[in-house]
Amino acid sequence: MYSVLIVDDELSIREGLVTLLDWESLGYRVVDTAANAVEARHKAKLYSPDLMIVDIRMPGKDGLELIGELREDHEELHILILSGYADFSYAKRALSYNIDNYLLKPVDEEELQLYLTGLATVLNARLAHRKNHEAVKVWSREMLVQSLLMESSLHPAPALMESALEAGLLWESYQIVLIRLLLQDHADNGPSSSVKSRLTSSFEDNRRGIVFALDSYLGVLLEPSYQKELISKRMAEQIREAAAAEGLECIITAGDMVGSLRELPVSHQSALARMKDHFFYDEPGMIGPDSLKLKQGLPANPQDTESRLAPVMDRLYFALDTGNLLVISALIQEAGDLMAAAGSSEMAVKSYYVRAVTSMSGKLSVHYKELSAAHSRMEEQIQQIYRHTSLPQLQRYITGLLEEYAGGIIRDDMDVLMKRMVDLIHRHYDENLKLETLADVFTYSSAYLGKLFKNTMGCSFNTYLDTIRIEKAKELLDQGCKIHQAASSVGFSDVDYFREKFKKIAGISPSAYRRKEPEDAFSESAYEKD
Repeated sequence: MYSVLIVDDELSIREGLVTLLDWESLGYRVVDTAANAVEARHKAKLYSPDLMIVDIRMPGKDGLELIGELREDHEELHILILSGYADFSYAKRALSYNIDNYLLKPVDEEELQLYLTGLATVLNARLAHRKNHEAVKVWSREMLVQSLLMESSLHPAPALMESALEAGLLWESYQIVLIRLLLQDHADNGPSSSVKSRLTSSFEDNRRGIVFALDSYLGVLLEPSYQKELISKRMAEQIREAAAAEGLECIITAGDMVGSLRELPVSHQSALARMKDHFFYDEPGMIGPDSLKLKQGLPANPQDTESRLAPVMDRLYFALDTGNLLVISALIQEAGDLMAAAGSSEMAVKSYYVRAVTSMSGKLSVHYKELSAAHSRMEEQIQQIYRHTSLPQLQRYITGLLEEYAGGIIRDDMDVLMKRMVDLIHRHYDENLKLETLADVFTYSSAYLGKLFKNTMGCSFNTYLDTIRIEKAKELLDQGCKIHQAASSVGFSDVDYFREKFKKIAGISPSAYRRKEPEDAFSESAYEKD
């Protein structure tokens, strides 16, 4: 819609013109009216109308004086004069002010409509030309930035520098911001183009920077006046709002600030490096030169990393089982720190956490039926794990998830420390149970916890655990299991050590026990040792 401002000192004329036509059907909208030249000047600045319909004779400053002042600020403003028959010669002199036309009062509806139709054609052509001109200008600046970023030489070609000068790109400093749109399963001319258009309106139109597309990223070359605002969150908010308007999320990284155009690739490469490692930053907005990266070291042997993670996961599982929520966050972070220090990739970290969560959820739901509903949502929870774009954010999500699991367990009178330990032994005798692990879970020293256990149970923790294991092994042997199968099933990885413990506790070797014969009746060595 093109805007129209009507100026006349007679209220009846103003109201009559407003209701005379169906303005919208002709492509116009009457934004306001004015009763005199002073009011008209104020409203012209306020609305910047495309057309003003002005009466020549008004009290105080007349229409010609008003038109002369308007022309100083608005050369392209279209003006239509309203004139009485007695003012005909006066109106003709007004044409020297580049007036479009004049209409005699009372205004003829058909004549005015014909004029407006012709003016709409002129305005449409001007608007199309302006858009094309702006598009070419923006496109040229974008291509120039792309060329500078892909320039491998430290000394860009003279023609490129001359183009940069003509485009007004010789600034005091430069900084590249890269934007990666997430979950985009569309063609390049889809949402990404719409996001780019929104960013262009925000940055180009306000002279904050030049928006460009390069490889799989959108980017902004920031002008010096806007680089200082990197310390605020406003720029990241604007970019995220543009992406969110198209239903997308994004990752934003800023490169190092440089002082010349030939160093522009340096800023670009540092932004790319941060984009590559974005997962290891705890930065909810834009990852920039001041953002702190989580510690990463040289790639380690995967087996070494796994062996260091195993006891952490053991402690985590027992913490969940005993309801000790206070240590869950620290253990999740410890596991993440180990993987980051080992140089694990984003996908490797996520895959490990997925395995850990699914394993713990499965084991807990076996012992606690009330967790079966939570375990059934596992697929959705795994998808959420893979969607997280930051390790600290992912750790917070997993911590909340596991705290929900632990909080959903219905516990009875097992809150008494020794009863909880005994219950753990009876349910997890076949796992890598250690007093040191439980001491961490219950936040006691291992020596003190061991002393409490012995005073309460009458034997040491290890003796009690071995006794339970041997009793379970007897049951398996009674069922026909071979000795090595029984040993492995109750937590012994060394068969010879199992034989030694079995004989010490049961008073008979496992082979003799299987035959249900006294130990001295036969020599174990005379029989198959399984």
